[in-house]
Amino acid sequence: MHFSNALLAGGAAGLVGVITSWLVTGVLFHPYQRLTPATWRNKEGPREYALASGTTILAALIVALFFALTGGVPALAGSSWAANGALFGVLCWAVLGLPVLLSMALFVNLHPGVVVGLLLDWLLVSVLAALAAAWAVLH
Repeated sequence: MHFSNALLAGGAAGLVGVITSWLVTGVLFHPYQRLTPATWRNKEGPREYALASGTTILAALIVALFFALTGGVPALAGSSWAANGALFGVLCWAVLGLPVLLSMALFVNLHPGVVVGLLLDWLLVSVLAALAAAWAVLH
């Protein structure tokens, strides 16, 4: 029962994550892409947006499933579902999103503004997914 609730919550969080990704990466930090034009592909359209959206939803589902499998952060077992979920999301991002994006930024010609935007984008997706899963599993 917890797994199905967590997956539904993760899917919903993924859909919200698509919107926050559009806002953060597509609106707030998108102007920084123009400062490194040789880095980006010539074509950006519906196919790329659909694949990126699918990736965001998949990531949220994985975070939610991971939360359901582990029960969140053991050290916060007696705390609120929100605190547990938020910390779990930050830890998921810190373990994978943060180092991958920073490592990639060392070798790919990305403007620092793009890197900050992507870091914030994936932090929000991770925290949203973990909060949703925590609510579904612990609430």
